[in-house]
Amino acid sequence: MRLTRPPTIRQFGQLQIAPEVQILDLDVPTSRGAHNDVCLSRGSLDKILSDMVMVVPCKDEALGIIRGVIAAIPAPCVVLLVSNCRRGRGEGDVEDQYTQLVDLARTFGTYGRQVLTIHQKDPAAAAALHDAGMSALLVDPLPTTTTATGDDTKQPMVIRNGKGEGMVLGIAVAAAFCPGKRYIGFVDADNFNPCSVTEYCRAFAAGFAMSRAAPEQEDTVVRLKWSSKPKIRNGRFDYVSEGRCSQVVNAWLNRLFVLFSGEQDNKRDSTTTGTTKPLITTGNAGEHAMTMALAKKLRLAAGYAIEPFHFVDLLVRGDMISQGPRDDDGVDCTPSLLPLDRPVVVRQIRTLSPHYHRDSDDEHIRSMWAAGLGCIYHGVARSQQDGSDSGARLCRDMLAYAVRHDGVDKATGKLPCPRVYPPVQTMSVARFRDGLALSLGKGSENGQTTVDLEMCSVFAWTEFDGEPDVNESPRPLASCDYQHMHR
Repeated sequence: MRLTRPPTIRQFGQLQIAPEVQILDLDVPTSRGAHNDVCLSRGSLDKILSDMVMVVPCKDEALGIIRGVIAAIPAPCVVLLVSNCRRGRGEGDVEDQYTQLVDLARTFGTYGRQVLTIHQKDPAAAAALHDAGMSALLVDPLPTTTTATGDDTKQPMVIRNGKGEGMVLGIAVAAAFCPGKRYIGFVDADNFNPCSVTEYCRAFAAGFAMSRAAPEQEDTVVRLKWSSKPKIRNGRFDYVSEGRCSQVVNAWLNRLFVLFSGEQDNKRDSTTTGTTKPLITTGNAGEHAMTMALAKKLRLAAGYAIEPFHFVDLLVRGDMISQGPRDDDGVDCTPSLLPLDRPVVVRQIRTLSPHYHRDSDDEHIRSMWAAGLGCIYHGVARSQQDGSDSGARLCRDMLAYAVRHDGVDKATGKLPCPRVYPPVQTMSVARFRDGLALSLGKGSENGQTTVDLEMCSVFAWTEFDGEPDVNESPRPLASCDYQHMHR
Protein backbone atom coordinates (compact mmCIF):
# COMPACT_ATOMS: atom_id res chain seq x y z
CA MET A 1 0.00 0.00 0.00
CA ARG A 2 1.21 3.52 -0.77
CA LEU A 3 0.14 6.48 1.36
CA THR A 4 1.06 10.12 1.66
CA ARG A 5 3.83 10.68 4.17
CA PRO A 6 2.50 11.64 7.62
CA PRO A 7 2.83 15.34 8.47
CA THR A 8 4.33 16.47 11.74
CA ILE A 9 2.65 14.79 14.69
CA ARG A 10 1.00 17.12 17.23
CA GLN A 11 1.73 16.38 20.88
CA PHE A 12 -0.74 16.72 23.77
CA GLY A 13 1.03 15.23 26.75
CA GLN A 14 1.25 11.46 26.25
CA LEU A 15 -1.29 11.73 23.42
CA GLN A 16 0.10 12.29 19.92
CA ILE A 17 -2.16 12.99 16.95
CA ALA A 18 -1.00 12.60 13.37
CA PRO A 19 -2.90 14.69 10.80
CA GLU A 20 -4.77 12.83 8.09
CA VAL A 21 -2.86 10.87 5.45
CA GLN A 22 -4.37 9.51 2.25
CA ILE A 23 -4.18 6.13 0.55
CA LEU A 24 -2.67 6.55 -2.93
CA ASP A 25 -2.34 2.91 -4.07
CA LEU A 26 -3.99 -0.14 -2.53
CA ASP A 27 -1.17 -2.39 -3.72
CA VAL A 28 2.37 -1.58 -4.83
CA PRO A 29 5.21 -3.94 -5.87
CA THR A 30 7.83 -2.05 -3.86
CA SER A 31 8.43 -0.96 -0.29
CA ARG A 32 10.52 2.03 -1.37
CA GLY A 33 8.64 5.29 -1.08
CA ALA A 34 9.51 8.73 -2.39
CA HIS A 35 10.19 11.73 -0.17
CA ASN A 36 6.46 12.54 0.08
CA ASP A 37 4.94 9.06 0.36
CA VAL A 38 5.26 5.78 2.26
CA CYS A 39 5.16 2.29 0.73
CA LEU A 40 4.26 -0.77 2.81
CA SER A 41 4.70 -4.31 1.52
CA ARG A 42 1.85 -6.77 1.29
CA GLY A 43 3.73 -9.14 3.58
CA SER A 44 4.08 -6.56 6.35
CA LEU A 45 0.35 -5.81 6.23
CA ASP A 46 -0.63 -9.50 6.16
CA LYS A 47 1.52 -10.16 9.21
CA ILE A 48 -0.36 -7.50 11.18
CA LEU A 49 -3.75 -8.71 9.92
CA SER A 50 -2.97 -12.22 11.19
CA ASP A 51 -2.58 -10.66 14.64
CA MET A 52 -5.94 -8.83 14.56
CA VAL A 53 -9.49 -9.47 15.73
CA MET A 54 -12.10 -7.67 13.61
CA VAL A 55 -15.29 -6.87 15.53
CA VAL A 56 -18.48 -6.32 13.52
CA PRO A 57 -21.30 -4.85 15.66
CA CYS A 58 -24.60 -5.67 13.97
CA LYS A 59 -28.27 -5.33 14.73
CA ASP A 60 -30.97 -5.87 12.10
CA GLU A 61 -28.96 -5.50 8.89
CA ALA A 62 -29.95 -7.81 6.05
CA LEU A 63 -28.13 -11.12 6.20
CA GLY A 64 -26.77 -10.61 2.69
CA ILE A 65 -25.15 -7.31 3.72
CA ILE A 66 -23.48 -8.93 6.74
CA ARG A 67 -22.33 -11.84 4.57
CA GLY A 68 -20.61 -9.38 2.24
CA VAL A 69 -18.83 -7.68 5.14
CA ILE A 70 -17.51 -10.99 6.52
CA ALA A 71 -16.44 -12.14 3.06
CA ALA A 72 -14.45 -8.93 2.54
CA ILE A 73 -12.49 -9.13 5.81
CA PRO A 74 -9.04 -10.57 5.01
CA ALA A 75 -8.79 -14.27 5.86
CA PRO A 76 -5.92 -13.92 8.38
CA CYS A 77 -8.20 -11.92 10.72
CA VAL A 78 -10.40 -13.43 13.39
CA VAL A 79 -13.96 -12.13 12.84
CA LEU A 80 -16.21 -11.48 15.84
CA LEU A 81 -19.87 -10.71 15.17
CA VAL A 82 -21.59 -9.02 18.11
CA SER A 83 -25.29 -9.08 17.29
CA ASN A 84 -28.21 -7.36 18.97
CA CYS A 85 -30.80 -8.47 16.43
CA ARG A 86 -34.31 -9.47 17.42
CA ARG A 87 -34.78 -13.11 18.36
CA GLY A 88 -37.67 -15.20 17.06
CA ARG A 89 -39.35 -17.09 19.89
CA GLY A 90 -41.78 -19.51 18.30
CA GLU A 91 -44.34 -20.09 15.59
CA GLY A 92 -45.78 -16.95 14.09
CA ASP A 93 -42.99 -14.80 15.56
CA VAL A 94 -40.35 -13.00 13.55
CA GLU A 95 -37.70 -15.15 11.90
CA ASP A 96 -34.71 -15.68 14.15
CA GLN A 97 -31.96 -13.79 12.35
CA TYR A 98 -29.36 -14.75 14.92
CA THR A 99 -29.83 -18.45 14.15
CA GLN A 100 -29.19 -17.58 10.52
CA LEU A 101 -26.13 -15.56 11.54
CA VAL A 102 -24.66 -18.53 13.38
CA ASP A 103 -25.35 -20.76 10.37
CA LEU A 104 -23.53 -18.18 8.27
CA ALA A 105 -20.54 -18.33 10.63
CA ARG A 106 -20.54 -22.11 10.31
CA THR A 107 -20.50 -21.85 6.54
CA PHE A 108 -17.45 -19.58 6.60
CA GLY A 109 -15.87 -22.00 9.08
CA THR A 110 -16.02 -24.85 6.59
CA TYR A 111 -13.47 -22.95 4.50
CA GLY A 112 -11.04 -22.34 7.33
CA ARG A 113 -12.25 -18.86 8.32
CA GLN A 114 -12.17 -17.97 12.02
CA VAL A 115 -15.60 -16.50 12.80
CA LEU A 116 -17.07 -16.05 16.27
CA THR A 117 -20.59 -14.88 17.08
CA ILE A 118 -22.22 -13.74 20.29
CA HIS A 119 -25.60 -12.18 20.98
CA GLN A 120 -25.67 -9.03 23.09
CA LYS A 121 -28.66 -10.35 25.04
CA ASP A 122 -27.11 -13.73 25.83
CA PRO A 123 -27.87 -14.26 29.55
CA ALA A 124 -24.76 -16.43 29.89
CA ALA A 125 -22.59 -13.53 28.70
CA ALA A 126 -24.34 -11.19 31.15
CA ALA A 127 -23.80 -13.60 34.04
CA ALA A 128 -20.14 -14.04 33.11
CA LEU A 129 -19.64 -10.25 32.96
CA HIS A 130 -21.29 -9.86 36.37
CA ASP A 131 -19.07 -12.51 37.94
CA ALA A 132 -16.01 -10.91 36.32
CA GLY A 133 -16.76 -7.49 37.83
CA MET A 134 -18.33 -5.70 34.84
CA SER A 135 -21.85 -5.35 36.25
CA ALA A 136 -22.00 -1.71 35.06
CA LEU A 137 -22.72 -3.04 31.58
CA LEU A 138 -25.85 -4.86 32.74
CA VAL A 139 -29.48 -3.91 33.13
CA ASP A 140 -30.99 -4.83 36.49
CA PRO A 141 -33.15 -7.94 36.28
CA LEU A 142 -36.78 -7.35 35.41
CA PRO A 143 -39.28 -7.67 38.26
CA THR A 144 -40.03 -11.21 39.33
CA THR A 145 -42.81 -12.79 37.26
CA THR A 146 -45.25 -15.50 38.28
CA THR A 147 -45.56 -18.58 36.08
CA ALA A 148 -48.79 -20.43 35.26
CA THR A 149 -48.05 -22.88 38.10
CA GLY A 150 -47.73 -20.05 40.59
CA ASP A 151 -43.94 -20.19 40.88
CA ASP A 152 -41.97 -16.96 41.01
CA THR A 153 -39.33 -16.65 38.31
CA LYS A 154 -36.65 -13.99 38.42
CA GLN A 155 -35.61 -12.75 34.99
CA PRO A 156 -31.89 -13.06 34.14
CA MET A 157 -29.66 -10.02 33.85
CA VAL A 158 -28.99 -8.77 30.34
CA ILE A 159 -26.47 -6.46 28.73
CA ARG A 160 -27.74 -2.98 27.95
CA ASN A 161 -28.73 -2.02 24.43
CA GLY A 162 -26.39 0.22 22.46
CA LYS A 163 -23.50 0.15 20.03
CA GLY A 164 -20.99 1.13 22.70
CA GLU A 165 -22.18 -1.67 24.95
CA GLY A 166 -21.79 -4.18 22.12
CA MET A 167 -18.25 -2.97 21.52
CA VAL A 168 -17.35 -3.40 25.21
CA LEU A 169 -18.65 -6.96 24.95
CA GLY A 170 -16.60 -7.45 21.78
CA ILE A 171 -13.40 -6.30 23.48
CA ALA A 172 -14.10 -8.59 26.46
CA VAL A 173 -14.69 -11.62 24.21
CA ALA A 174 -11.60 -10.86 22.11
CA ALA A 175 -9.44 -10.44 25.21
CA ALA A 176 -10.81 -13.66 26.73
CA PHE A 177 -10.79 -16.00 23.74
CA CYS A 178 -8.03 -14.50 21.57
CA PRO A 179 -5.48 -13.53 24.24
CA GLY A 180 -2.51 -13.67 21.88
CA LYS A 181 -3.85 -11.10 19.42
CA ARG A 182 -2.19 -7.68 19.51
CA TYR A 183 -4.72 -5.58 17.57
CA ILE A 184 -8.48 -5.15 17.45
CA GLY A 185 -10.50 -3.40 14.75
CA PHE A 186 -14.14 -2.38 14.32
CA VAL A 187 -16.11 -2.16 11.08
CA ASP A 188 -19.80 -1.36 10.74
CA ALA A 189 -22.14 -4.02 9.39
CA ASP A 190 -24.30 -1.72 7.23
CA ASN A 191 -21.80 -1.45 4.38
CA PHE A 192 -23.28 -1.89 0.91
CA ASN A 193 -19.85 -2.00 -0.77
CA PRO A 194 -18.02 -5.08 0.57
CA CYS A 195 -14.78 -4.34 -1.29
CA SER A 196 -14.34 -1.19 0.78
CA VAL A 197 -14.18 -3.37 3.92
CA THR A 198 -11.06 -5.06 2.54
CA GLU A 199 -9.51 -1.62 2.10
CA TYR A 200 -10.48 -0.61 5.64
CA CYS A 201 -8.82 -3.67 7.16
CA ARG A 202 -5.62 -3.17 5.18
CA ALA A 203 -5.66 0.52 6.08
CA PHE A 204 -5.75 -0.47 9.76
CA ALA A 205 -2.69 -2.64 9.18
CA ALA A 206 -0.96 0.24 7.36
CA GLY A 207 -1.56 2.55 10.31
CA PHE A 208 0.01 0.06 12.69
CA ALA A 209 2.89 -0.57 10.28
CA MET A 210 3.73 3.15 10.32
CA SER A 211 4.21 3.07 14.09
CA ARG A 212 7.72 3.84 15.20
CA ALA A 213 7.70 1.38 18.10
CA ALA A 214 6.38 -2.09 18.91
CA PRO A 215 2.87 -2.40 20.43
CA GLU A 216 4.49 -3.21 23.78
CA GLN A 217 6.17 0.23 23.81
CA GLU A 218 3.65 2.49 22.10
CA ASP A 219 -0.11 2.23 21.72
CA THR A 220 -1.69 3.17 18.40
CA VAL A 221 -5.19 4.09 17.29
CA VAL A 222 -6.03 4.02 13.57
CA ARG A 223 -9.16 5.93 12.55
CA LEU A 224 -10.51 6.03 9.01
CA LYS A 225 -12.13 8.85 7.09
CA TRP A 226 -14.15 7.76 4.08
CA SER A 227 -13.23 9.46 0.82
CA SER A 228 -16.92 10.35 0.44
CA LYS A 229 -20.46 9.40 1.41
CA PRO A 230 -22.36 9.31 -1.89
CA LYS A 231 -25.94 10.59 -1.90
CA ILE A 232 -28.42 10.31 -4.76
CA ARG A 233 -29.73 13.76 -5.60
CA ASN A 234 -31.75 14.59 -8.70
CA GLY A 235 -30.97 11.18 -10.12
CA ARG A 236 -27.18 11.58 -9.80
CA PHE A 237 -24.56 10.63 -7.24
CA ASP A 238 -23.34 13.51 -5.10
CA TYR A 239 -20.03 12.53 -3.52
CA VAL A 240 -20.29 14.33 -0.18
CA SER A 241 -16.88 14.54 1.49
CA GLU A 242 -18.15 14.61 5.07
CA GLY A 243 -21.32 13.30 6.71
CA ARG A 244 -23.80 15.52 8.54
CA CYS A 245 -22.84 14.18 11.96
CA SER A 246 -19.10 14.29 11.30
CA GLN A 247 -19.28 17.93 10.22
CA VAL A 248 -20.57 18.88 13.65
CA VAL A 249 -18.50 16.59 15.87
CA ASN A 250 -15.19 17.15 14.04
CA ALA A 251 -15.55 20.93 14.23
CA TRP A 252 -16.08 20.93 17.99
CA LEU A 253 -13.32 18.39 18.59
CA ASN A 254 -10.96 20.67 16.70
CA ARG A 255 -11.96 23.57 18.91
CA LEU A 256 -11.25 21.35 21.92
CA PHE A 257 -7.73 20.62 20.69
CA VAL A 258 -7.16 24.30 19.92
CA LEU A 259 -7.91 24.87 23.60
CA PHE A 260 -5.05 22.57 24.63
CA SER A 261 -2.63 23.74 21.95
CA GLY A 262 -2.53 27.31 23.22
CA GLU A 263 -3.74 28.69 19.89
CA GLN A 264 -6.33 31.46 19.67
CA ASP A 265 -9.91 30.25 19.32
CA ASN A 266 -11.95 32.92 17.55
CA LYS A 267 -15.01 30.82 16.77
CA ARG A 268 -18.31 30.94 18.61
CA ASP A 269 -21.05 29.08 16.78
CA SER A 270 -19.43 27.78 13.63
CA THR A 271 -19.15 24.20 12.49
CA THR A 272 -16.59 25.15 9.86
CA THR A 273 -12.87 25.04 10.44
CA GLY A 274 -11.79 27.96 8.28
CA THR A 275 -8.92 27.82 5.82
CA THR A 276 -6.55 25.92 8.13
CA LYS A 277 -6.65 22.17 7.55
CA PRO A 278 -8.32 20.62 10.61
CA LEU A 279 -6.35 18.31 12.87
CA ILE A 280 -9.27 16.00 13.66
CA THR A 281 -11.16 14.54 10.69
CA THR A 282 -12.27 11.23 12.23
CA GLY A 283 -14.34 12.18 15.26
CA ASN A 284 -17.13 9.75 14.42
CA ALA A 285 -15.01 7.04 12.80
CA GLY A 286 -17.05 3.85 13.07
CA GLU A 287 -14.18 2.14 11.28
CA HIS A 288 -11.25 2.25 13.69
CA ALA A 289 -8.68 -0.05 15.24
CA MET A 290 -6.22 0.02 18.11
CA THR A 291 -3.67 -2.07 19.92
CA MET A 292 -5.41 -4.63 22.11
CA ALA A 293 -3.58 -3.32 25.16
CA LEU A 294 -5.09 0.13 24.64
CA ALA A 295 -8.56 -1.29 23.98
CA LYS A 296 -8.45 -2.89 27.43
CA LYS A 297 -7.29 0.38 29.06
CA LEU A 298 -9.81 2.81 27.59
CA ARG A 299 -13.11 3.69 29.15
CA LEU A 300 -15.90 3.38 26.62
CA ALA A 301 -19.00 5.53 26.34
CA ALA A 302 -22.48 4.23 25.70
CA GLY A 303 -24.27 4.37 22.38
CA TYR A 304 -23.11 6.78 19.68
CA ALA A 305 -20.78 8.70 22.00
CA ILE A 306 -18.27 5.87 21.86
CA GLU A 307 -16.08 7.07 18.96
CA PRO A 308 -15.66 10.77 19.92
CA PHE A 309 -15.26 9.82 23.58
CA HIS A 310 -11.98 8.10 22.68
CA PHE A 311 -10.43 11.56 22.31
CA VAL A 312 -11.88 12.81 25.60
CA ASP A 313 -10.68 9.79 27.54
CA LEU A 314 -7.21 9.96 25.99
CA LEU A 315 -6.94 13.61 27.00
CA VAL A 316 -8.03 12.71 30.54
CA ARG A 317 -5.63 9.78 30.76
CA GLY A 318 -2.87 11.89 29.24
CA ASP A 319 -3.39 14.40 32.06
CA MET A 320 -4.57 17.17 29.73
CA ILE A 321 -8.05 17.23 31.31
CA SER A 322 -8.48 16.64 35.04
CA GLN A 323 -11.03 14.00 35.91
CA GLY A 324 -12.80 16.29 38.35
CA PRO A 325 -15.99 15.48 40.20
CA ARG A 326 -18.69 13.38 38.61
CA ASP A 327 -21.63 15.25 37.10
CA ASP A 328 -24.86 14.81 39.01
CA ASP A 329 -26.71 13.77 35.86
CA GLY A 330 -23.94 11.61 34.45
CA VAL A 331 -22.78 8.10 35.11
CA ASP A 332 -19.12 7.22 35.35
CA CYS A 333 -18.60 3.77 36.76
CA THR A 334 -14.82 4.10 37.07
CA PRO A 335 -13.78 4.92 40.65
CA SER A 336 -10.27 5.98 39.64
CA LEU A 337 -8.30 6.25 36.43
CA LEU A 338 -4.75 5.19 35.76
CA PRO A 339 -2.72 7.62 33.64
CA LEU A 340 -1.33 6.49 30.30
CA ASP A 341 1.76 4.40 30.94
CA ARG A 342 3.18 4.93 27.44
CA PRO A 343 2.60 7.20 24.44
CA VAL A 344 -0.56 6.84 22.37
CA VAL A 345 -0.43 7.81 18.70
CA VAL A 346 -3.67 8.47 16.81
CA ARG A 347 -3.29 7.94 13.05
CA GLN A 348 -6.01 9.15 10.67
CA ILE A 349 -6.24 7.67 7.18
CA ARG A 350 -8.41 8.78 4.27
CA THR A 351 -9.60 5.87 2.15
CA LEU A 352 -9.84 5.53 -1.62
CA SER A 353 -13.28 3.93 -1.53
CA PRO A 354 -16.50 5.85 -1.00
CA HIS A 355 -18.74 4.46 1.73
CA TYR A 356 -22.25 3.32 0.85
CA HIS A 357 -24.55 2.57 3.75
CA ARG A 358 -28.15 3.03 4.79
CA ASP A 359 -29.30 6.62 5.02
CA SER A 360 -30.43 8.09 8.34
CA ASP A 361 -33.13 10.65 8.96
CA ASP A 362 -32.45 14.06 10.47
CA GLU A 363 -33.64 13.02 13.93
CA HIS A 364 -31.21 10.11 14.06
CA ILE A 365 -28.33 12.29 12.87
CA ARG A 366 -29.21 14.89 15.50
CA SER A 367 -29.15 12.27 18.26
CA MET A 368 -25.75 11.06 17.04
CA TRP A 369 -24.03 14.46 17.03
CA ALA A 370 -25.72 15.40 20.31
CA ALA A 371 -24.23 12.29 21.91
CA GLY A 372 -20.81 13.24 20.52
CA LEU A 373 -21.01 16.83 21.71
CA GLY A 374 -22.34 15.66 25.06
CA CYS A 375 -19.23 13.65 25.82
CA ILE A 376 -17.03 16.63 24.86
CA TYR A 377 -19.15 19.10 26.82
CA HIS A 378 -19.26 17.08 30.03
CA GLY A 379 -15.63 16.01 29.67
CA VAL A 380 -14.47 19.63 29.39
CA ALA A 381 -16.91 20.83 32.04
CA ARG A 382 -15.29 18.53 34.60
CA SER A 383 -11.94 20.22 34.06
CA GLN A 384 -13.17 23.76 34.66
CA GLN A 385 -12.50 23.79 38.40
CA ASP A 386 -9.67 26.28 37.80
CA GLY A 387 -12.01 28.80 36.16
CA SER A 388 -10.46 28.55 32.68
CA ASP A 389 -12.07 31.24 30.53
CA SER A 390 -11.36 29.46 27.25
CA GLY A 391 -12.81 26.17 28.45
CA ALA A 392 -15.88 27.83 29.91
CA ARG A 393 -16.41 29.72 26.67
CA LEU A 394 -16.15 26.52 24.66
CA CYS A 395 -18.82 24.92 26.84
CA ARG A 396 -21.11 27.95 26.55
CA ASP A 397 -20.74 28.07 22.77
CA MET A 398 -21.32 24.35 22.43
CA LEU A 399 -24.46 24.43 24.56
CA ALA A 400 -25.79 27.45 22.66
CA TYR A 401 -25.24 25.61 19.37
CA ALA A 402 -27.05 22.54 20.67
CA VAL A 403 -29.99 24.61 21.93
CA ARG A 404 -30.38 26.32 18.55
CA HIS A 405 -30.31 23.01 16.70
CA ASP A 406 -32.54 21.02 19.09
CA GLY A 407 -29.71 18.84 20.35
CA VAL A 408 -30.32 19.25 24.09
CA ASP A 409 -32.24 17.00 26.41
CA LYS A 410 -35.67 18.56 26.72
CA ALA A 411 -35.98 17.53 30.37
CA THR A 412 -32.67 19.04 31.54
CA GLY A 413 -31.90 21.65 28.88
CA LYS A 414 -28.37 20.22 28.65
CA LEU A 415 -26.45 18.13 26.19
CA PRO A 416 -26.83 14.43 27.01
CA CYS A 417 -24.22 13.13 29.44
CA PRO A 418 -23.08 9.70 28.28
CA ARG A 419 -22.93 6.66 30.44
CA VAL A 420 -19.24 5.75 30.70
CA TYR A 421 -18.09 2.21 31.36
CA PRO A 422 -14.90 1.18 33.14
CA PRO A 423 -12.05 -0.29 31.09
CA VAL A 424 -12.06 -4.00 30.35
CA GLN A 425 -8.77 -4.27 32.25
CA THR A 426 -10.68 -3.57 35.49
CA MET A 427 -12.61 -6.83 35.15
CA SER A 428 -11.28 -10.36 35.51
CA VAL A 429 -10.93 -11.49 31.90
CA ALA A 430 -10.05 -15.01 33.06
CA ARG A 431 -13.20 -15.24 35.18
CA PHE A 432 -15.32 -13.94 32.29
CA ARG A 433 -13.80 -16.54 29.96
CA ASP A 434 -14.26 -19.36 32.44
CA GLY A 435 -17.81 -18.28 33.26
CA LEU A 436 -18.84 -18.21 29.63
CA ALA A 437 -17.09 -21.51 28.90
CA LEU A 438 -18.73 -23.21 31.90
CA SER A 439 -22.18 -22.20 30.66
CA LEU A 440 -21.61 -24.25 27.50
CA GLY A 441 -23.07 -27.74 27.39
CA LYS A 442 -25.67 -27.30 30.14
CA GLY A 443 -28.61 -28.21 27.93
CA SER A 444 -32.07 -26.85 28.65
CA GLU A 445 -32.07 -24.02 31.18
CA ASN A 446 -34.26 -21.07 32.12
CA GLY A 447 -37.06 -22.42 29.95
CA GLN A 448 -34.94 -22.29 26.81
CA THR A 449 -34.40 -25.23 24.49
CA THR A 450 -31.03 -26.82 23.86
CA VAL A 451 -31.03 -25.41 20.33
CA ASP A 452 -31.77 -21.93 21.61
CA LEU A 453 -28.96 -22.18 24.13
CA GLU A 454 -26.64 -23.30 21.36
CA MET A 455 -27.60 -20.30 19.28
CA CYS A 456 -26.80 -17.96 22.18
CA SER A 457 -23.26 -19.29 22.47
CA VAL A 458 -19.97 -17.90 21.34
CA PHE A 459 -18.82 -19.84 18.28
CA ALA A 460 -15.22 -20.18 17.17
CA TRP A 461 -14.57 -22.07 13.97
CA THR A 462 -11.47 -22.97 12.02
CA GLU A 463 -12.49 -26.34 10.65
CA PHE A 464 -15.93 -27.88 10.59
CA ASP A 465 -16.09 -31.62 10.05
CA GLY A 466 -19.69 -32.35 10.94
CA GLU A 467 -22.53 -31.35 13.24
CA PRO A 468 -21.46 -30.64 16.83
CA ASP A 469 -22.54 -33.19 19.43
CA VAL A 470 -24.84 -31.36 21.85
CA ASN A 471 -24.23 -34.07 24.48
CA GLU A 472 -20.48 -33.60 24.49
CA SER A 473 -18.97 -31.86 27.51
CA PRO A 474 -17.51 -28.43 26.81
CA ARG A 475 -13.78 -28.23 26.23
CA PRO A 476 -11.78 -25.25 27.48
CA LEU A 477 -10.09 -23.21 24.76
CA ALA A 478 -6.35 -23.04 24.80
CA SER A 479 -4.74 -19.71 23.95
CA CYS A 480 -5.68 -18.90 20.34
CA ASP A 481 -6.72 -22.55 19.78
CA TYR A 482 -10.07 -22.16 18.05
CA GLN A 483 -12.17 -25.24 18.72
CA HIS A 484 -15.88 -25.90 18.41
CA MET A 485 -17.81 -24.28 21.24
CA HIS A 486 -21.37 -25.33 21.84
CA ARG A 487 -23.81 -25.96 24.65
